[in-house]
Amino acid sequence: MNIDDIYLRRYVKNLSIKIKHRQSPNLLCLFGYKDVSPYQSTYMIPFISSDEPYESQRIRQLQASHRDTIRKLSTYIEMRDPLSDGHAVGVAKYAVAIAQALCWRREKIEELDIGAHLHDIGKICITETILNKSERLTMKEVRQIRRHTRVGAGMLMKIDFLRPLIPYVLYHHERYDGKGYPLRLSGKEIPVEGRILTVADTFDAMLNVRPYRKAMSIDTAVEELRKISGTQLDPDVVAIFIELLGKREITV
Repeated sequence: MNIDDIYLRRYVKNLSIKIKHRQSPNLLCLFGYKDVSPYQSTYMIPFISSDEPYESQRIRQLQASHRDTIRKLSTYIEMRDPLSDGHAVGVAKYAVAIAQALCWRREKIEELDIGAHLHDIGKICITETILNKSERLTMKEVRQIRRHTRVGAGMLMKIDFLRPLIPYVLYHHERYDGKGYPLRLSGKEIPVEGRILTVADTFDAMLNVRPYRKAMSIDTAVEELRKISGTQLDPDVVAIFIELLGKREITV
């Protein structure tokens, strides 16, 4: 085990302890919004006011520049897999809509948006041959693919200001029934960041062509979400997402 893996395991252990003491069956309680309508959006796009001090404006400009750079980085990652073009953008859009419905703080939603764009950054460890393979994968190839969550988390661990994004990268392939990876967490043991991103990631993937299958229609994808709700996906998050789709509060 190398030093980076030791630090990652230690970070995950501490993170899991914090999560254990804040988990609630009701997702709306996670951030203390008990008296707010579950569909009241608190997300506001940052703007620069002429009344702000110059230094404050400069900081906000740099933050916007960093977010733009990260989004562009995600598109470069997707260039290795032509069928994944636009996937990170779709995942971010769906995840942000869910977080808005849950009344997350603006800062937390901005963090989620960046985390969604970088959730597959660890796929740089996967060869293009495997990424684009249409035949059944060998166990060795499956293991290589499953490394991408740990690899991505390890990459973010080395960049201080990106460390808060680790839950989005590390946990977005965990399953609600505990059969996911890399840590085989189940139910509310999975950080809410991972549970939200998994729903958004699954839905967007189903709408797009993959080497091993055709793209699904929206209705078929929604029906599939219902089927795997409670096994692969958090049923609370799925219910909220499907309700948002039904109200046309999410554009597909």
